[in-house]
Amino acid sequence: MKRRHQIVLFAVLLLSLTILSPSFDFGGSQSSEEGNPDRTTFPNQTSRGEDQHAPVEIVVSMTPEEFLIFQTIANQVADSSSVEIQLRNLEQDTFESVLESEFAVGDSGDVILLEGTEVQNYAKRGYLYPLNGTTLSKSLGETVIPLREMTEWNGYQWAMPFDFDTYVLAARSAFLTKAGLDTLPQREDQWIKLIQQASRAGTKLLSIDSDDIYATSAWLNHFEPGLALDGMMNGEQDSLLEGDYQQELQLIEQIQPYLQLNAESAEFSEAFQQNIVPMTVMSLSRLLQENKTIVEDTGSFNQIALTALMPVKSRSFVITTGSSETDGASRWIEGMTSASVQLEWFQRARYLPAKQDQVNVQSGKLASLFGKMDIKALLATKAVPSESEITYVPTGKVQQKIKQFIQGQISAIQYMNSIVEIRGLSK
Repeated sequence: MKRRHQIVLFAVLLLSLTILSPSFDFGGSQSSEEGNPDRTTFPNQTSRGEDQHAPVEIVVSMTPEEFLIFQTIANQVADSSSVEIQLRNLEQDTFESVLESEFAVGDSGDVILLEGTEVQNYAKRGYLYPLNGTTLSKSLGETVIPLREMTEWNGYQWAMPFDFDTYVLAARSAFLTKAGLDTLPQREDQWIKLIQQASRAGTKLLSIDSDDIYATSAWLNHFEPGLALDGMMNGEQDSLLEGDYQQELQLIEQIQPYLQLNAESAEFSEAFQQNIVPMTVMSLSRLLQENKTIVEDTGSFNQIALTALMPVKSRSFVITTGSSETDGASRWIEGMTSASVQLEWFQRARYLPAKQDQVNVQSGKLASLFGKMDIKALLATKAVPSESEITYVPTGKVQQKIKQFIQGQISAIQYMNSIVEIRGLSK
């Protein structure tokens, strides 16, 4: 009996010593990281200590040239903010599908640079982290109002606007003068004068990329009452087939034979740069980036008249709900949207800053470069009456019909009848 008690006591003592041993592991292996670096962890657990952080993963979709500039600036901001980052540049053709698949499995990056028009879509699906409670809440109020409104939903701010681009109608001032105009055309009679001048000169009138829906819809919206706005999809059916709509569409039919519809970047850009075609519709960033020699020679830019068109194309930073590095992500975004970085980004990439005070500064500088320039249209803060006119970009069948109309494949009547039919099917 006594011997049995001794055996039990010995077993208890041995078990106690084993449990207290630092090498004990209920899984049967040592607990040191060196002994088992691939040990199993629970979801969302990290193998780092509490004072260590994972790199903030930032996902963008840019051209290689643009990404090279972005990468340099992003790393500089990361160093100054004491934030470790990891950049990932996705192909533009697969950007949306990759995001969808990653969001579906909860494996998206910490920060994503999204089109402004896409922010609400992802916010409504629960993929984004609201910024109101972060360090970004104060600087959000300094951004351009229409850009900020794009990223608001349900009383919360879901993104920090980073930059924006506006499509412009540009013309050689000398050509306008020969046609008897001192400003860019606004009325039908002014466009008729330009058509007549192009006919006399034996040249095309305007170059535009018919494959770029932003460019084509921006140009169509230049004609009152707006021939690519969502107002066409919501207005009275009878009004689309008569009055202003009919008159403006017939005007575009007259302009169409004088359009140069090059989609190839080099040929399309050179047409305006070399004064082969006197007018063009393209993004402001592209106009500045591909005409660097003109930028350096301010006298050359003084020979160009410029006005901004709609819609505005903007990009904003979002933080995903799956991020465990919201603090670091917020600090990095704050650095990327600071005045000095916004200035550097504009100077190198030619995208306009999203901070209102910086837009004011840069628009003033641009106005000094061009002979004639519509500043209010460039700012896009008071020039348009509603947010919908900034954010709406035609998609699907409407986009296809716009392209066919611009290319002269269908008439004005066919275009308008198609819009009426598509609108009827959507209701």
